[in-house]
Amino acid sequence: MAAEVPGIGERVETMMNQFASACASTEPSLADYAFESVPQLSVGGTHGFFPYNSEIPRLANGVPDPKEFIHVSGAMISDQPPGAGDVLRAFPEFGASATEVFGIAFRLISLFGEVVRGMMPPGTPELDLSRDATNLRVIHYRDVGDREVLAHEHSGIQMLGLQLPPSDQGLQYVLHDGTWVEPVIAKSDVVLCNIGRMLTSASDGRFRPSTHRVHTKPMPPGYKRLSSVLFAYPPHKARQWKMVDGEMTTLNATWGDFINNRFQGLGKQEPQEA
Repeated sequence: MAAEVPGIGERVETMMNQFASACASTEPSLADYAFESVPQLSVGGTHGFFPYNSEIPRLANGVPDPKEFIHVSGAMISDQPPGAGDVLRAFPEFGASATEVFGIAFRLISLFGEVVRGMMPPGTPELDLSRDATNLRVIHYRDVGDREVLAHEHSGIQMLGLQLPPSDQGLQYVLHDGTWVEPVIAKSDVVLCNIGRMLTSASDGRFRPSTHRVHTKPMPPGYKRLSSVLFAYPPHKARQWKMVDGEMTTLNATWGDFINNRFQGLGKQEPQEA
């Protein structure tokens, strides 16, 4: 699903450029706010900064994606637990922009969630998207060399995602017949709603995850690409549920367990429980 949101592109572009500037800063340094050192809400939390070459997708044969990125959660914005928002205060211009974009994006994904729930069987519970657990990922691709694949084929863990306008084309989605297509959203006001693996599980396969990649032709030296996406999750401590044949089943496992079981390739070590 897609929607045009007047003005969102300019706000997102400002935020992404401010993140790129923060990546180049040495005093303060984003390295001081790596995800391992940022206070976590609960099992599965992935708040904080992820250094360059720290993400190795499962299909990448051990080769990291050429990027650095940050996860700004609702909890960080609210400074919960205390200290979680230190990185936003250390980079105040980025912090203000990320807070604004997060608020808009969370409202949008909540509306998409209502639409998706309306396509589920009667009796489907609310998706219960949690502001605290939701992450805004801001990505800075750099030093790409002669690579054509900047982010290998993957699908998100989240319940729903909101792809915001990137700085350049290259984002591609695979159709049911295996064809890759590239929506024209760079430097626009168009946002896309992505289905995550949580919703695939909860819907018992009614919704398939949005499989995508970032693919581009070899670029000149110094090429950079900026992108951002909101990953919307239910509370990590909430129990998983599934609609099977029109009936809801509540599982013993939590959504935090779901994240931990599928959390591979993000960072050089597994996130720890608070």
